[in-house]
Amino acid sequence: MRLTFLRLFSRKKADRISSYILNTFGYQPEDPVLYKQALRHSSAVKRGAAGAERSNERLEFLGDAVLDLIVAEYLYLQHQDLSEGELTKMKAKVVSRRMLNQIGSSLGIEDMLEKRLGSQPVHRSMIGNALEALIGAMYLDKGFQFTTDKILKLLQAHRVDERVHDTTDFKSKLHEWCQKKRKTLSFNVVGEHPEPNHHERYEIVVYVDGNAVGRGLGKSKKVAEQHAARQACKHFFGEKD
Repeated sequence: MRLTFLRLFSRKKADRISSYILNTFGYQPEDPVLYKQALRHSSAVKRGAAGAERSNERLEFLGDAVLDLIVAEYLYLQHQDLSEGELTKMKAKVVSRRMLNQIGSSLGIEDMLEKRLGSQPVHRSMIGNALEALIGAMYLDKGFQFTTDKILKLLQAHRVDERVHDTTDFKSKLHEWCQKKRKTLSFNVVGEHPEPNHHERYEIVVYVDGNAVGRGLGKSKKVAEQHAARQACKHFFGEKD
């Protein structure tokens, strides 16, 4: 009787996790056990128990590496005007613990996380770690290209393309400098390049006193303007990567 109850309980839990993956990422898992493990914090694992279920730590390790490659490839292809140093800084912002914690929280991971913390609160890093574990589970379950498509859509939905520029607003910096020096400033769209996913890639040139001083590419005009302004700031201020 107890064994039957445990099986029913486990099946309901697997169904709940499968529904969560379907509602959150838009697909039905082929191996729900992977996702169940991804949402199991180490506090929920009984130490020393025979046949104990694994925590999400190994999947977190794998997901971290997969996410790193997805983001690195995306930035490399999308920002061809940036140097290695700039790409490294940008990637660090995208895969930062703070960013992953925020995205994980918005996905309701805390409510799905299997944990035994007693009266202790859920540390935000547990949420980001679980998100990485889910990425690892997705990779094992569906493969790299599938995972890449899903994770890029997730990152874009959270405006990561724009948020990586939050630390330094090059456009505002350039605008303030031009006002102080009484110089004219304009950003002109010089090209719109269609992409396979039916989105446009904008090419923008920034002019100061009628002279082109920077050029940028981006999936939105705002991102392209930031790239163009970054080049202009290097031109005028000699800023390094």
